[in-house]
Amino acid sequence: MSRRRSALTSLHRLLAAGCVALVLALTVLAVSPSLHAWLHGEKQLDTDDGCAVVLFAQGVTAGLAAIVAVVGALRVLAEELPKPHQLLLEAPRFQFPPGCGPPSD
Repeated sequence: MSRRRSALTSLHRLLAAGCVALVLALTVLAVSPSLHAWLHGEKQLDTDDGCAVVLFAQGVTAGLAAIVAVVGALRVLAEELPKPHQLLLEAPRFQFPPGCGPPSD
């Protein structure tokens, strides 16, 4: 179980690092027109070429509406699901942590 949890944690960290790198790259490309033109392989770009860099620089939030709609739908669905009556947890393997004994009076 801990191996699976560690794999998920590593995956989440990798995904977060990728998202940070993407935002950083879009920011640098939006600030530097020469790098943006180099990315397209052209010498001069028009101001509205419709690529992701231009949309990021202009702050287009069309995707945000879809994300808000999906999160809202998931929240409504989560409220409609029946809640469990009893929380079933795995029994601990040790009464005390390994290497520790009961208190002595």
